[in-house]
Amino acid sequence: MPADIPLVLNIAIALAAAALGGFISSRLRQSPIVGYLLAGIAIGPFTPGFIGNIAQIAALADVGVIFLMFALGVAFSLRDLATLRMLATLGSIVQVLVTLAGGLLFGVLAGWQWQAGLFLGAVLAASSSMVILKTLLDRGEIASGHGRLLLSMSIVQDICVVLLAVLMPQLIRIGGMATTADLALQMALLLLKAAGFIGFSLVIGLRVVPRVMSLVAQLHSSELFIVTAAVLALGAAAVSTLLGLSAMLGAFIAGLVLSDTEYDHRVIAEVVPLRDLFATLFFVSVGMLIDVRLLVHQWDTVLLVATGAMALKFLATFVAIAPFRVGLLTTTYTSLGMIPVGELNYVVAFAALQAEVFSRDLYNVILAASLVTIVLTPMAFAITPRVAAGLRRVPGLGGWLSDAPGQGTRSGAALRAHAVVVGYGRVGQHLAEGLGQAGMPVVVVESNLAIVRELTTAGAHAVYGDATSTTVMGAARIQDARLVVLTLPTFSATRAAIQAIRRQNRTVPIIARGQDAHNEDALRAAGADVVVVPELAGSATLLDHAVDVADLPR
Repeated sequence: MPADIPLVLNIAIALAAAALGGFISSRLRQSPIVGYLLAGIAIGPFTPGFIGNIAQIAALADVGVIFLMFALGVAFSLRDLATLRMLATLGSIVQVLVTLAGGLLFGVLAGWQWQAGLFLGAVLAASSSMVILKTLLDRGEIASGHGRLLLSMSIVQDICVVLLAVLMPQLIRIGGMATTADLALQMALLLLKAAGFIGFSLVIGLRVVPRVMSLVAQLHSSELFIVTAAVLALGAAAVSTLLGLSAMLGAFIAGLVLSDTEYDHRVIAEVVPLRDLFATLFFVSVGMLIDVRLLVHQWDTVLLVATGAMALKFLATFVAIAPFRVGLLTTTYTSLGMIPVGELNYVVAFAALQAEVFSRDLYNVILAASLVTIVLTPMAFAITPRVAAGLRRVPGLGGWLSDAPGQGTRSGAALRAHAVVVGYGRVGQHLAEGLGQAGMPVVVVESNLAIVRELTTAGAHAVYGDATSTTVMGAARIQDARLVVLTLPTFSATRAAIQAIRRQNRTVPIIARGQDAHNEDALRAAGADVVVVPELAGSATLLDHAVDVADLPR
């Protein structure tokens, strides 16, 4: 029986199934999320073989959701919306509202209760950043006009979904009040409580939390730093729950407090492994709730819902950004790029199931339909030029949205004789700025998603991912690069990146940062043309100045 399965064995098998599913999905050039969901189906109660304990996995999955929201809060900054273009901000808000209205209308036409239709719109409101990023990387278009727009809009969408996930269960819970006055009073109290919690957390947190993190950082203990960050996330989530609000709201606000401090990147780096581990269990737990037998009998309904969802998301995005006249091709790319249902929307769907707004059958159909949207996203990008060509022939529409000079997509494919800077820490940032001022185009390769989003939003060329990946370096146009500079802080990562680059381009000059003098020979053997060891370079500079000041012969 599932209840008798030891916790360690249950989690071990769940993670093993997730690893296998994620590996197969990645080999098939699909999002790992598809593999995690299929892993949950495989160990769920509706398929033969091992049956996992849903309660145990779901309990740990709740921790994953908290860390997911916490990391999102750290990666997001209140300054982000100020730096985003009006298009990304207003376009995303309009797109979310149109999607909510579309879901509500579909529910009314289908004979559902209004709550189910509203939740359906919320589930479809945001798109999968992970799927969009992977598709853009595979196509080398992360620095394109539509790539920057998609990434910028995803920031606003994520915030909207956080608000929906927090407020909608509360709205549904108090929606059964007898009178409109009671409903208005309860909603006012809820909003007042949420505003008070957010305001108090930001005022106190911005003064206290950075000081606490500073004291912890001075101890130079990585373990203590991780524990402190985890306590902050879980503690804020617990307080929010005790106040009758959502744990997700507390976790998000806790992350937001750290977003503009000097510890944000370190917190992300330390928390991401925890987030990814627990978030994987969340997707597995979602998959365990999918009844495959039901889907086999209702495959036509699944395809119908998936088609309707993609059409609604495309139309909502198109309507939202078309008035800004960014060009027909960019508008079409962005609208089709928004079709995959996002990771955070599974949280909203699960909340609808817990609130008994979604039936088990409807929940299964929506989850299966979301998988279809994820799988079809690369195909949607591929057919975009033909879709845009068809829209261009529509009377009035083609002329009004025609690409003006300088509009459309700005793809990394146009890059030639550029520098690739791997790593955008303090050294990489100064280097990229200096090369840019010298007139050389620069592509930054960085594994920190928040940094990549900031760069692409600002109009810079940036690629998200690991420099050892062929796909990532292909998106950086390594074959056409004039120079590669590696500023990574560790020897092993630098050597692995050099070897990967040499497999793709044997002639491009590579300048590498060495960690100490003992690494210089190994980095040169790996393929580096120049190795700069900061300590030796600093010593040589000091020696030159000392000789000059002392007026010694050279």
